[in-house]
Amino acid sequence: MTAMKWIHNLLKCFSFSAVLFTFEACYGTMEDYGYGYDVAIQVVDSEGNGIPNVEVVLSHARWGEKFFADTTGPSGLAFIKGHLTSDNEIPKLKLDFNPLDGSDFQAKDTVVSNYSLMSNSTFTVTLDRK
Repeated sequence: MTAMKWIHNLLKCFSFSAVLFTFEACYGTMEDYGYGYDVAIQVVDSEGNGIPNVEVVLSHARWGEKFFADTTGPSGLAFIKGHLTSDNEIPKLKLDFNPLDGSDFQAKDTVVSNYSLMSNSTFTVTLDRK
């Protein structure tokens, strides 16, 4: 009887570990997939001076869905942080630079690839005066 109980407990252990393994494989590792990015964007004028109060928006190039937005600080620096699931899902991203509060600078936009965001930690963008 003791041997049967030991075998029964061993089978229960294997069954439970199989369930845990399946759960981990399906639900436990999702953050490991995709691409993270952490980018600093310096917005400057033609003389290299930082421009404050510029809204920086990261969105899908085709559909316009916004992923992240930040406003430049006094030195003209904004930060974009996020996580994309795959290069195939979102092949091109759009960065919009919109000066706020009656600024005398023109808005600007550009399209970048996921790879550009992941491989660079800093971008410098120059805005023209109106």
